[in-house]
Amino acid sequence: MRRRDWLGASLAFPALHRLASGQTEKPKEWVTAAASRDTAPRVGLIASSFAGTEEMDGKKVRPLRAPVPVDAPLGAAQLDDMLRLAVELGGGRRGGLATAIAPDDWVVILTKAANLPGGPQPYQSGSATDLRLVKGALGYLAERRLGRRFTIAAGTDFAAGDNLWTCMWNGDFDGLSYRSMVAEFAGKYPHLRYELLDLNQDGVLEMPLEGLALAARNPGGVYSIARTLRHCDKVISIVPLQTDASTGVALSIMSYLGFASGKRYGLPKAGLLKLGDPGEVALDLFTFHPLDYAIVGGAFGIEGDSPAGPAARARHHNVIIAGRHAMAVDAVGAAVMGFPSQAIRHLNLAVRRGYGTDDADSIWTRGNEIPEARTEFRQPGGWREKT
Repeated sequence: MRRRDWLGASLAFPALHRLASGQTEKPKEWVTAAASRDTAPRVGLIASSFAGTEEMDGKKVRPLRAPVPVDAPLGAAQLDDMLRLAVELGGGRRGGLATAIAPDDWVVILTKAANLPGGPQPYQSGSATDLRLVKGALGYLAERRLGRRFTIAAGTDFAAGDNLWTCMWNGDFDGLSYRSMVAEFAGKYPHLRYELLDLNQDGVLEMPLEGLALAARNPGGVYSIARTLRHCDKVISIVPLQTDASTGVALSIMSYLGFASGKRYGLPKAGLLKLGDPGEVALDLFTFHPLDYAIVGGAFGIEGDSPAGPAARARHHNVIIAGRHAMAVDAVGAAVMGFPSQAIRHLNLAVRRGYGTDDADSIWTRGNEIPEARTEFRQPGGWREKT
């Protein structure tokens, strides 16, 4: 029995017991009743080889239009098809991306770049957000008239300057640059606003946390954050699958380190990490405005001792994970990378903060099962001793 079928059967157990006892009840009725009680978070999980499936209630999930092996090159159209299917499936009973964003929202799309070609560290495929996913998400929202202002934001650990927006990424993303992407959308949708923002150059707010800080050396819980984080309506993150020497994995929640002000903490943000463990600090920052939607993956990620470390290397995987609950997306992402999701300390802390579950086996993955999409990432050296 597949894991999603087991989850569904366990939710429907009382009805199954009645059937076994001779009580008559239509199967369709108990499946519907079980679904109405289902509180498991739903995550869309799509590998490039996905050929369709049938869910426990009989609903058929369409295959990708052009499925290919997970180590095959991906074109923009294939990646966009994967993204749209993952988003379609990663909604849950309350709806997905289409219900997370309102027509008049100011939407920040948080991206990541561990380095640039020609930057301070060697650039590798997988060290930056795949721009084709950003373009796909912007297209999805514009087509559905969701959002009015879109800010593509990045908060790097190095002085990126205008190179971040004009960079062609060694051709990794079919010739896209952020600047060309924004110009294309601005021309196609002149009634909408598109902009680029280096979070390190944004206005700074000195903000105290509403509750106790997790960061051990920041008992006052005051952070210098990019003003945009507090002023925008919604935040979507689109980041690669990456390992991290300190936290094991660096996915949606860890991307919030980008919202810490480079003006205040320096570049790299050594002053920020003096406040506590990186996972603790990221969760504190996450508290100011938790993600409204999370997307991780693409064609390449980074394995080894951190995205920009000397032992890091690119890992081809061809998988996209999407959902409204960042915790669930990150737990599934860790499991897909071959990490035990409950061994990730900052995810343990996020559970205590009430952000969801870190148990990938209790999350409803729609599309692929985790074992079908798994690509073992080489773990950072010494990480196990830090969990």
